[in-house]
Amino acid sequence: MTCALKNLKGCIPDQEKRRFHALGLHRPIALLASVLPTHLTLVDALCGDLDFEEGGTPVRLDRLLLGGDPVLVDSYGASLMGFAPAQIEHLRLAASLGVGSMDLAALDLREIGRPPAGMGSAPSSLARLAARVEARAACSACYGGLLHAMRRLEEEAALDRAPGPLHVGQGFQGVSGDGYGIGTCARGFLRHLDGCPPSAACILEFLRKHA
Repeated sequence: MTCALKNLKGCIPDQEKRRFHALGLHRPIALLASVLPTHLTLVDALCGDLDFEEGGTPVRLDRLLLGGDPVLVDSYGASLMGFAPAQIEHLRLAASLGVGSMDLAALDLREIGRPPAGMGSAPSSLARLAARVEARAACSACYGGLLHAMRRLEEEAALDRAPGPLHVGQGFQGVSGDGYGIGTCARGFLRHLDGCPPSAACILEFLRKHA
């Protein structure tokens, strides 16, 4: 996962970057963070990718993350992509070295501003995922998180068992039905997941439960 800790690779020479890869990345990333402390991290989460930092499956999230604990910032970022922080090896190692905490329960999260509504379409490369979603004026945080969760489910070879269609967006406020709703706006559906927005990690657990 490329975020706060892995980004510290930008502070070392290219020759050392190549050695990082030869050593397996995770332990070098954690060790670098332990000797190069950071006090404030700003993460560009405006548009990420489901698979790879230079890949072709972009997903808008319209977010900027700011925090003082780089491990906690990365842990929160992982949850937005549908991962548990403990799944990311360099986060576990960095936490064990005292770089920061992975405890999302202790996170003091303050949201400033809201992403605009109006999402509901995805790049053609994500058509297989978007086909399972009915979005009406969905904000990028909800819609993007849902796509990340569905990608994680696909990696588990469980996408075909996922419930559907999945309803998301402000256009479902006040709408009820015998279906699946993602986020507070779609809470009128019989089976729904609250949150404004719910993280991809929470959405993934919801999808697993109903798969």
